Amino acid sequence: MTTRRFEGLSQRLLRAGIAPRHVKRLISELEAHFVDLVAEQRSVGLSQAESESQAAVRLGTDDVLIANILARPELHSWARQWPWLAFVLLPLLALPLQFVLSMLAAVGVVSFSTQVLGMTAHHPGVVPWVVAGLQAYGMWIAPIAAASAACFLAVRSGAPLAWPIVGSALIALLGAATNASFEWSPAVPRGALSAGIGLHFPDLGLTGSFRAILTILTVLVPVLWLRRRRSELNSLP
Repeated sequence: MTTRRFEGLSQRLLRAGIAPRHVKRLISELEAHFVDLVAEQRSVGLSQAESESQAAVRLGTDDVLIANILARPELHSWARQWPWLAFVLLPLLALPLQFVLSMLAAVGVVSFSTQVLGMTAHHPGVVPWVVAGLQAYGMWIAPIAAASAACFLAVRSGAPLAWPIVGSALIALLGAATNASFEWSPAVPRGALSAGIGLHFPDLGLTGSFRAILTILTVLVPVLWLRRRRSELNSLP
């Protein structure tokens, strides 16, 4: 467990992009080394306060420790080593995956309702609402979820926001290109669900443009505020 003595150092290492597992190990090693140094000073007759002061001097300042640790690239998190992968490509791939899964779930609900439960268009129950919810998730919520994940990871790792901003913009455009419809009527007794991703950039249409703007604002405004707030707190003495 991180002591108060090294709590600030731990947070600075995380913000600098050092992988959390390495931060935990490094802090544990520093704590153990600090205890040994204090014991060594106590053995020559120094008081506890003097021993801790001498031990801190021998360890070095936080700036020196951080500089030495940052000079070891193998300690950096994978998100900081490959930001294009962590904040752009993977979140961008997560969006169509979520969209496809939500549409498959909708197909499963309709098939189960008609073939197993024997429900019909005359008595659809809650099926249309469930399908509408799954479609709404794939078209509206999934882009926000994918972009939020990228930005959250960036804030947590202290990475520059340029990559997640690019990723969020691409996700917003791709999310605006998704479409889905569902028809279940006496003329279509088994129900018909259609879905796809059709890119029409730059002409996204009114609905597509609104969805893209909504994704960007919903994700980036809180993230930018949070980053600014953290910077202000870190600048406090």
